[in-house]
Amino acid sequence: MRQRIRAMKNLPSLLGILAIIAAWITIILAISVNPWFRLTSNALSDLGGGNLINNGHPSPAYPEIYNYGMIITGVLIGFFSLSMIEKVQNKGEIIGFSFFIIGGLFLALIGIYHEGTYPHDFVSIWFFIISSISFFVVGIASLSKKYYRFGIALIGINLLSWIAYSVIPWQSVAEDEIFGVLVIDLLVIITLYSFSKRWAADGTFKMM
Repeated sequence: MRQRIRAMKNLPSLLGILAIIAAWITIILAISVNPWFRLTSNALSDLGGGNLINNGHPSPAYPEIYNYGMIITGVLIGFFSLSMIEKVQNKGEIIGFSFFIIGGLFLALIGIYHEGTYPHDFVSIWFFIISSISFFVVGIASLSKKYYRFGIALIGINLLSWIAYSVIPWQSVAEDEIFGVLVIDLLVIITLYSFSKRWAADGTFKMM
């Protein structure tokens, strides 16, 4: 019983880290089998579909690496968010992590509606927007519970990242996508660190 409780306590951290690792393995592996890909001139989604005639780049080798990788990462994000919802008690935090479930869904849809399909641009853009909204909501909810440093960190990183996205002269879509992925990774890591300290301090744990 104690081992089960310990495993449940570690579940959000495990799922969050697995989602981060899955995303980067997908990106690195997909790039490695497509030597024509350039971070300074392509989009990450070029690794999942498209062709020279319609999209201005060669058809990717093994596009399923990128597409299935996005689906797997999206599913992991969904389970990570569910594990957080199961443990938090603040309604605002529940809403925030619920948004991240939707973000995970949109990431999975990037793999389903790969480049060259009509919905692709929509689901790609909204993955980043919804993910940003989710942590912004969690940050506001944390401020309401007087976790000021954590709340300010989430809100501040969100705002600064969008300002940076707007003012930095990115050379390619891939560059700003990598930036967005790094920001989301940072938000997840900060969230895991803050909540683990919070739960260790007050003993909060909701059994399934």
